[in-house]
Amino acid sequence: MLECLFSGELPRLLIVESDPEIHAFLRSTLSEDYARLDFTCTTDEAMQRWHVAQPDLILTEISAPAIDGLAMTEYLRQIDRDAAIVVISAADDSRLLRRAIEIGIDGYVAKPIDPPLLIDAINRALRDRQRVLDLRMARMVFEVANEGILITDDKTRILAVNPAFSEITGYRPDEVVGRRTHMLSSGLHGADFYRALWDSLQTHGRWAGEVVNRRKDGSLYSEWLSIAAVDGGIESVPRRFVGLVSDISQRKLEEERIRRLAHFDSLTGLPNRVLFNDRLLRSLARARRHGSRLAVLYLDLDHFKEINDHWGHATGDAVLQVAGSRMIDVLRQSDTVSRRGGDEFVVIVELSEEGEGIAAICHKLITALAEPIQTEQTALVLGVSIGVAIFPVDAEDPESLLAAADCALYQAKHEGRGQFCFYHPEIQQGTCHRREMERALRAGVGEGRYVLRYLPEISLIDGRVESLEALLRFEHPQLGLLDAGHFLAQIEEIGLMPELGALALTMAAGDLASLGELAPRLVVDLSAKQLAAPDAAEQLLAALENAALPPSTVTFECTEAALAGNDAGLQTIYQLAAAGCQFTLDDFGAGFCSFSLISQLPMSSIKIDRSFTSEIDRNPQIRELVAALIAFARRLGLRAVAEGVENPAQLVLLREMGCHAVQGYHFGRPQAFDDWVASLSGRFDVIHKVPPAAATD
Repeated sequence: MLECLFSGELPRLLIVESDPEIHAFLRSTLSEDYARLDFTCTTDEAMQRWHVAQPDLILTEISAPAIDGLAMTEYLRQIDRDAAIVVISAADDSRLLRRAIEIGIDGYVAKPIDPPLLIDAINRALRDRQRVLDLRMARMVFEVANEGILITDDKTRILAVNPAFSEITGYRPDEVVGRRTHMLSSGLHGADFYRALWDSLQTHGRWAGEVVNRRKDGSLYSEWLSIAAVDGGIESVPRRFVGLVSDISQRKLEEERIRRLAHFDSLTGLPNRVLFNDRLLRSLARARRHGSRLAVLYLDLDHFKEINDHWGHATGDAVLQVAGSRMIDVLRQSDTVSRRGGDEFVVIVELSEEGEGIAAICHKLITALAEPIQTEQTALVLGVSIGVAIFPVDAEDPESLLAAADCALYQAKHEGRGQFCFYHPEIQQGTCHRREMERALRAGVGEGRYVLRYLPEISLIDGRVESLEALLRFEHPQLGLLDAGHFLAQIEEIGLMPELGALALTMAAGDLASLGELAPRLVVDLSAKQLAAPDAAEQLLAALENAALPPSTVTFECTEAALAGNDAGLQTIYQLAAAGCQFTLDDFGAGFCSFSLISQLPMSSIKIDRSFTSEIDRNPQIRELVAALIAFARRLGLRAVAEGVENPAQLVLLREMGCHAVQGYHFGRPQAFDDWVASLSGRFDVIHKVPPAAATD
């Protein structure tokens, strides 16, 4: 039983017959095989039914009363050349039958009608119609397919191509039909590749894979090519091959982009950590196999941070790109240069007995990177420090080798920069510890390892908390929580202090602002480099504004030494004072002391160093000195705050001397903000016990 194309339903037949007996005969003969029968007895009605129902086949008398089969066939052929038409003719209708055949009927049945012949004629006409429709659909798919299609013979001659093929390759059909597919070859695939392709086609009848071909304009492109062999079905029809072409050039470019992102630094184009580590493992394997040596160089651009800070990150990025390019020019093609991060680079150099020495290579790198770098604004001069570690002398695994080169780099910088240093474990053990700490301190900024602890200042007049000093702490991955004495000097040395100072102020301002009107004053330390940093006052005030903390509620502390000779720092203090901030001179009396400087500064208080406070209960001379410092402060109209108070005896003496406020472990150790708030049980007017005495203002 035939089914209609697409619908899966039985064929629809329109039967045009005016003879009642033939009408009944056809109904009884065809109803079993063709359940969808539509009868009419006139040509006009048949035309109307055809337009409405669109039958799959028309079975009509060639000539009968009210039926003109020829006219109807001729009309239908004009509007639908694929309509299936079978006519019924009498033996004496030969002239009409010849005319019907000329017009284009698909079959005829002679009277008297033989049922098997009738059904065979109908089925053949339906099959022919379906074949035509299939061919038309195939042609439509061929024309509109997004993938390129080409058809070849078994000699690789191109027989046909579709529009998508022309769009992909740039060739019009007339430029490729009749020519061999070799005209598309890129030349990148050898004879073995094509031999394997044809072997697969001959054996399995199909092949699929990635091919690089050449367009008409000469450019190369990647395609995914699927080829299937199509047999002609009879011996006289040769085998054909149909190729389906998908242009995957964009996909390949995207894959390459993703690969580069995964393995190369986006700024310099150099291998990143992932690719460097892979190459180092491979280089070490070769060195072990051949018993040769290998050097890892750790490079750091000298004073790069100053370039970034002064000229901006865009200039800094340009400097890094030039530096990477110069390293590639100096080194061999077999060496690997990688950007480790920031202004640090690492290099793998595989050494040979007859090759250039590592010292000569380091000299070349230092010389190349010392050449001025021309930017849009100016010519910049920088240098490079290099640390060198040798496999297998200094280390045998990648991590240890890199760590040794890193330590050697730190030593080179410590010795004056602009030079290289080999790793020596007996000399550089302490250096390595400092280098490891430096890396931890730098990484801690991004990892959130810097935290605050708070220590209150207690009034000796009424026992209330006057101020809350924010103290910076560092949570070391291995050593735990470190106070400032363990890392502050190194932070200053490596230039992190301005960034960390701004971070500490932002965190502290946010904490204190959360208490609203109940908050005590905030006290924050400022270092010399913080004070001297460009736009320091603007950045500090912006942090307070972002936290909605008024400048008038903030006291900044700095030491006398931080201000000595620091003109930029003095300007910062004046700008902050103009905005309403107050200042405390920290560690007063412990070091450099210029009374003329103090008299000129907008100070509101001095803080007496803990080295004095700790001695006042057992050293009369120190006790007299502290009393004199407090008296000096009072004469200048400044508050005197003593830090380092640890016992009641010290507290009594300071109270008697007229000290305004104290700070120290006698009132508790520094606490996290939430812990300090919780310890007050919601009361911020807690009065601490201090020795009773008359107020001395």
